[in-house]
Order: sequence, then structure tokens, then C-alpha cells
Amino acid sequence: MSLWHLLIKGGIAVFPLAFFSILVIAVVLERMWTFSHIGKAPKELIRRVENLITSGEWQEAIRLLDESTSPFARVVKASLMRKHASQQEIADILTLACDAEISSMTRPLPVLGTIGNIAPFVGLFGTVLGIMNAFNAIANSQTAGLNVVINGIAEALIATAAGLAVGIIAVISNNWCNAWVERYRLELERFSTEWSYRLDDLLTNRANAGKEPAGSKA
Repeated sequence: MSLWHLLIKGGIAVFPLAFFSILVIAVVLERMWTFSHIGKAPKELIRRVENLITSGEWQEAIRLLDESTSPFARVVKASLMRKHASQQEIADILTLACDAEISSMTRPLPVLGTIGNIAPFVGLFGTVLGIMNAFNAIANSQTAGLNVVINGIAEALIATAAGLAVGIIAVISNNWCNAWVERYRLELERFSTEWSYRLDDLLTNRANAGKEPAGSKA
């Protein structure tokens, strides 16, 4: 008996479980693609932005960041949207920008968590229905023997096995994705902190360079 025919014998609960498994695969593949395209902080881009800020070309720096799809570039851009913000305001803006990036990374993950929680119960529900149908068939049959009972219960338990399999895969996938997001969060927060101090240094140096040295007037 093929796996497909075995699953079909699991009853109606197998169909939502099949849909859940497709959702799990879709979310995992989408997250893997997203995670693989984030990469590290674009050092060359940040260096060019620093040079533009030092030169006073604030809008050009923002335009350059707009051309990048890196989340690190979006965080830097958020810190430049208020030109005369204090260091504390910049730190708050960077915190909010990091939270927004993390939120976008975790947006599909509740699907995995939900499936991991309910898939075993869907399988158990299918098993209960299968056992009820098996005993109903036995009650209506005059020649039902032990083999009929065993076969009916065995087929009903397929739904439980399928539900557990889908639930386990969903939980493992969800834990893996959350572990990756946690590492990403730490990296993003470390970058934003370093950038906050770096930006403060750039603005301080530019302000000092714009002051006329004492004693320069006759």
C-alpha cells in the first residue's frame, strides 16, 4: 500500500493536515529565502554615507540609503530623517527602526506556531471520528470479527500519526526560525548602537569644524 493510499484511509482530518503541511513548507522556504538575502551590514555603503554626512550632503546620504534593500540601510536612514535630533532621540529612533525590522522578520512565524499547536488535535479528532465509524460499522455488521475491529482502529490512528508528524515539523521549523531571528536581532541592535555613537561623532566633528578657531580674527 502506497503512502498516499495510507493517508487517504486516515479520513477527513487528513485533508486539513495536508493543507497545514503545505503552509509549513511555504513559510519555511520563504523564510529561508528571506534570511539568505539579508547578509551583513554593508560596510562600503556605510562608509559612503559617513563621507556624505561629513561633507554636509545629508539628502544625498538619504538618497543613497534608499537605493539599498538592506535592513541595516533602512535603520541608518531612520536615524537621518531628523537632522537636528539629539543623541537620545536618535537612539530612540534606532530602537524603533530595529523593532520594525524584527517585526517584519517574525510576521509569518505565528503560522508555524499555530500549526504546531493544533495539528495533533486535528489528528486526534480524525482518530475519534474514525473509531466511531469503525464501531458503527461493527454494530451494523452481523459477521464482524476481531480483524475488522483492528483494521478500523488502525486506519483511524493514521490521522493521529499524520497530525503528530505535521505538528512536530511545524514546531521544529518555528524554533529554528525564532533562533535565527534572535541572532539577527542581536546583530541589528549591536549595529544600531555602534551607528548611534558613530553618527554622534560625525555630527560633533562637523560642528567643531564649522566653528572659527579662537584668535583667528585680528
